[in-house]
Amino acid sequence: MKLILFDFDGVLVDTLGVAFSINKGAKPDLSLEEYKSFFEGNIYDAIASGKKKHIPDFDDQFRLQTRELKIPDELKKMLRDISPKNTLAIVSSASTDLIQEILEREDVANFFADVFGSDVHSSKIVKTKTLLNKYKVEVKDAVFITDTVGDIIEARECGVKAIAVTWGFHDEATLAKAQPVKIVNTPEDLIKAIKEI
Repeated sequence: MKLILFDFDGVLVDTLGVAFSINKGAKPDLSLEEYKSFFEGNIYDAIASGKKKHIPDFDDQFRLQTRELKIPDELKKMLRDISPKNTLAIVSSASTDLIQEILEREDVANFFADVFGSDVHSSKIVKTKTLLNKYKVEVKDAVFITDTVGDIIEARECGVKAIAVTWGFHDEATLAKAQPVKIVNTPEDLIKAIKEI
């Protein structure tokens, strides 16, 4: 049994367009490439450094604009396939209640033992270590599924292997620079990758 940690935005739900739109509304000259670059580290570090503008009502705007977003059927099938023999949790920079709302609406909340959003801690390193301790899992038996360089770096800081997916915020070439243990292009490939590591 593995502890499988999932990022949320970009991995399970395609939120890039919504998140970028909200951020561009706050900073009209923001380009998509610049926005994606914020995720080459921890997004909250980008806010603290002033590179990314803080948007006080981001969660409210995000909730309104994600009401129509779905978790694709292939990803739901992947969760059904891997959940019986593994412990699944979400480690995200989005707020826990927003994530939970989408998971429940999409009827996949029962697959996840925990959801650790931004309100739990801004650092994914802290959240990952908390889950490793909670479930008494050695780092060799944990894996982080992500779509960003920043998450790969934070997983590595914990000694946790990262599998990168190409259907999210960062493309394959960008992800490859951070050297995840595997890069996958489909949910079916992700199932295989989880079993192999």
